[in-house]
Amino acid sequence: MKSFKIVLIALFAVVLFSCNQKPKQVESQQESVQENVAYFRHIQFTETPWDIEKGTHSLTAEEAQSVNNYKFTYNESKQLESVEYNRNGVLLDYSSIGAAKITYTYEADKQIKHFLNNKNESVKSGGASILEYTLNESGMRIAMRFLGENGEPIENRNNIHNFVWTKLENEMIQELRYNLAKEEVVMNPFCPFYELRFSYDEKGYLVRMANYMADTLYDCTEENCGDIGVSYFLFKNTKNGDVLNFSVHNTGGQLSNLYSGWAKRANVIDENGYMLEVTQYDQDDEPLSGKRLPVTTSVYDEHGAMVKRITMDIDKNVANNPNNGVAVVEYQYDEKGRRTGSVQYDKDGAVVEKKS
Repeated sequence: MKSFKIVLIALFAVVLFSCNQKPKQVESQQESVQENVAYFRHIQFTETPWDIEKGTHSLTAEEAQSVNNYKFTYNESKQLESVEYNRNGVLLDYSSIGAAKITYTYEADKQIKHFLNNKNESVKSGGASILEYTLNESGMRIAMRFLGENGEPIENRNNIHNFVWTKLENEMIQELRYNLAKEEVVMNPFCPFYELRFSYDEKGYLVRMANYMADTLYDCTEENCGDIGVSYFLFKNTKNGDVLNFSVHNTGGQLSNLYSGWAKRANVIDENGYMLEVTQYDQDDEPLSGKRLPVTTSVYDEHGAMVKRITMDIDKNVANNPNNGVAVVEYQYDEKGRRTGSVQYDKDGAVVEKKS
């Protein structure tokens, strides 16, 4: 394999192809729903299971035959029935929804979610087979609990059994979580927050996720929350709902490192919502260093499938990840878009064997 000194030329060519694809006119998800089916390139970013799946960057049915897409199907009441990640009707197993397909059924005030793989077989997500939501009279989610394959109450991999949500007077969504013993638990070990409050803009895009205690904005100083504490996250979005900037702050507004050493991510997004580049910064607003490289670029094929992921230093030189020696990962697919494997290379193009 040739040296990756030419990789940036290839990347530039793919970026040009992607940018030259004509983007769709901005429209809301409901406006794009024709009859009971709609197609989208991407799923709107979320940080909470309170959000129901929404698509961004709409496609026509004809375009969906050749572009990887999320197919949304609705019932006669315009309730979401299923989301499938597919191309030309073939389910694909590398989606951002935790499965190749999710389905919803409705029983009185319950909305029941199942996960399926690319063979249409039931699978678990986060250790749970079923998510059972409770809806209020307006259809808003106010609670959710995890169930096993036989419908028995269980805890997920983060020891959460159920969520409780409340819309506050200031329009924030308050989120609390409990285990089977009805004890309040954290979101996950890497972000040990108890009560979270979410803020959305007029388009329904998430703009802030904040850590609260007793109605007070709170600095988490537990392990994984950096040396100055973590209080809230800010998100800057494009008009289409793509996240351009993701930053972490303490109560004083300072950037604050998370467990992996980063405090801000700046993304480069093309017109069709594909993330071409991510640059990570620490709490001093300096490019990430040490055992983490600051820049990651991604290359996509004409179907919207990622075919290459490249790590770089801040000067855009292809560089080996200090943790595993990998600089480039290439993804392989069959003719129907199903991922068949991947190969890892170092910056000089030598194959790096995968660790077992």
